[in-house]
Amino acid sequence: MKKKMIILVSIMAIIILVVFTISLIINKNGEVDKEDNKSISVVTSFYPAYVLTQNLTDQIPGIKVDSLTDFSAGCLHDYQLTTNDMKLLANADVFIINGGGMEEYLEDVIASHPKLTVIDLSEGITMIESMEHAGEDNPHVWLDPELYTVQIKNANKGLEQYFMNLDPGSISGDSGDIIDKLNSNANDYLDKALDIVEEMNQILESVKERALSNDISNKVVIFHDSFAYLANKAGLEVAYAVEIDDEHPLSAGEIAEVIDIIKGEGIQYLFTEEQHDGTISDRIKEETGTEVFIINSAVTGDGSKDSYIEAMRYNIDTLKEAFK
Repeated sequence: MKKKMIILVSIMAIIILVVFTISLIINKNGEVDKEDNKSISVVTSFYPAYVLTQNLTDQIPGIKVDSLTDFSAGCLHDYQLTTNDMKLLANADVFIINGGGMEEYLEDVIASHPKLTVIDLSEGITMIESMEHAGEDNPHVWLDPELYTVQIKNANKGLEQYFMNLDPGSISGDSGDIIDKLNSNANDYLDKALDIVEEMNQILESVKERALSNDISNKVVIFHDSFAYLANKAGLEVAYAVEIDDEHPLSAGEIAEVIDIIKGEGIQYLFTEEQHDGTISDRIKEETGTEVFIINSAVTGDGSKDSYIEAMRYNIDTLKEAFK
């Protein structure tokens, strides 16, 4: 009997120990979850905004950055929000967008999430008119590095304002330290972007001078609106913007129209983009002799923080080759 009591007491002790251990684990996980709730979720609308935000929030604890779209999605024209997108936005604190009409779904997001802080990277930027959609703005402002620096400043200002307005204790870490690191990151990234601005403006000014002196043709054909900002700064006239749509490819008649324009106006340059199928541009080149040059629109990549800078250096080299 005594032996049975000892066994029973031992079993009870083990049960109590197990329950106590489980309780500790639950409490610990609860504390971790509580800390996780203090982290700030920043969602960006697409790849260029993601890369910019990654640079500004680099090595700042307590900030999680996600991209609403896949890194291979490209521009957001006619993009439709998915169920997963809505879930991501439902848990987000900040939504960073390009603006200028790029995010056509924005009104629906604001209506569904009125407390979500939205930072418009293109605030204060005067946009040129879209050649593909008459009467609408051309939102591809990041392709002009000078305008991209404005976007960096807008992101820095918006994030700084957000952290300044946070209630004490609503985030792990000191908001003052976060803001200091944010500003430091923004200044470092601006320095890199300004180096690109100087190089890009030099080549664009050179092209402009040569076009004005009739040393080169000042007319170009572009695939997509994204190259329009650089063409505008270089004093180049976009004679035709070929609208590429995977769901509605160019018809034979539309391709023939582009070829007629190139031949009729003696256009020497055609600028396309990496993500577009080269079949059409190759056919145009074959029938007109127009040189085809590929521009990196910086809308896809591997997520690395230097991907925008690398894309712009590639474009500088492309422009040098085109107008040598």
